Amino acid sequence: MTDRATSELRSAILRGEFEPGTLHAVHTVAERLGVSRTPVREAVIRLAGEGLVRVQRNKGFVVLGHSPDDLCEIFSLRLLLEVPATRVAAAIATAEDIAALEADIQRMREAMDAGDAERFLREDRQFHRTLLTISGNERLAEFVDSLRNVVLSSGVSTANRTESIEEILDPHLDLLRLVAAHQPEEAASSMRQHLVQTGEKLLGQEFGPDATTQFQAILKRLEIAR
Repeated sequence: MTDRATSELRSAILRGEFEPGTLHAVHTVAERLGVSRTPVREAVIRLAGEGLVRVQRNKGFVVLGHSPDDLCEIFSLRLLLEVPATRVAAAIATAEDIAALEADIQRMREAMDAGDAERFLREDRQFHRTLLTISGNERLAEFVDSLRNVVLSSGVSTANRTESIEEILDPHLDLLRLVAAHQPEEAASSMRQHLVQTGEKLLGQEFGPDATTQFQAILKRLEIAR
């Protein structure tokens, strides 16, 4: 019941059904989900660990909104983690691994053809998770997925806003091609470019050019650290 409550509450938050910054009572959520209060309390604790909510003792929980600083930090972390993991994945990917990535891409295409942006973003996340899992670190895959939860909890996405679904698909096709060809450095570079462009577009879209400039300054520091 806790797993179910966690999954349903997380999905509702990511769909924007709980307004950030407002207090939500556990008993109200329990009634909505058709479960008792205990699994909801445990679900809230889990989601607090993912950075989606803040627990208000004896009151409920607040869905967290996010600032330019938050998004800059999240994309910095993704760059530090996903780029080297992609390099490893491209070096060691098996035929079975590549087939799994191809299946993810096919589901992304199907969602694109159906014009289903929400499903497309789910499959986009699965592609990244599959790629990170190939690198041999399941905890890394889970952690990066939780970072994406934090972004999406604010309703932040470029899909059909600053980018078409087709434009979002393109870098994933490039990543698949390079991993399948076992080109580690090129795959890592492709992932870096993908994450930088996505971060810049999201920050500019949500917070304006100053936030993009802030992110670019962070990128320069990351380059020094490489």
